[in-house]
Amino acid sequence: MATRPEINAGALDRRVILLKPTFNTPEDEITGWEEVATVWASVNPSPGTEVTEAGRTVASALVPIIIRYRTDIDARWRVRDRDQEYALVGKPLDIARRHVQLQLNCEEVL
Repeated sequence: MATRPEINAGALDRRVILLKPTFNTPEDEITGWEEVATVWASVNPSPGTEVTEAGRTVASALVPIIIRYRTDIDARWRVRDRDQEYALVGKPLDIARRHVQLQLNCEEVL
């Protein structure tokens, strides 16, 4: 009998809020953010890097956020950790494709 892989619940030590965009129907423009759920997460900021955008140097830091598996999150969502909001970069990754945990690669929203 196959066992279901477990998540290390102790590593999920932060309460974060998942935010879904709300849209202006005619233009499909994001007009705001709706709180969907408060979930346990692991937030692991990495060292920042500098990138050149439109001829200027900008600091950027990728922040992987691990949560329990969900099927409703897409690349337009955001995550709020205390006073900081993060935008997803790319689509959520189903770690090891086992439907146990998701990795959300994020950047700080300034």
